[in-house]
Amino acid sequence: MRAQWRFHRFIWDLSGGRLGGRVLGMSVLELVTRGHKSGQQRRVLLTYVSTDNGPALAGTNTGAGSYPAWIKNLRANPRARILVDGTWREVEAVWVEGEEHEALWERFLHADDGYAKYEDMLERPIPIVVLQEPP
Repeated sequence: MRAQWRFHRFIWDLSGGRLGGRVLGMSVLELVTRGHKSGQQRRVLLTYVSTDNGPALAGTNTGAGSYPAWIKNLRANPRARILVDGTWREVEAVWVEGEEHEALWERFLHADDGYAKYEDMLERPIPIVVLQEPP
């Protein structure tokens, strides 16, 4: 899987995000955050599901027990940038809970069965964040 993501990153970077917008049937975006400790820019390609308010991301960290760094970064600073279909946008992270969280989680499960495997591996909650235009 890592080799596939490295190749995907290569195509993504080469095309400025205009190619490679899907992987394993899911949409992909580039998220740029500020490191919660370093303050340095951090880039990561992530799959997402679309919502009316913006892309939704699930913090599974591919089933690892710790939260992904991008979750920690967004908690420290919810402002970020995303690259979708070759276009950069400023966004703000909005954490989803309750019924909205459950509904979005079902959409992730429907989009890729790997999410069910991650859920089975984890004892921690899986955060979901929607990246929407800042006020």
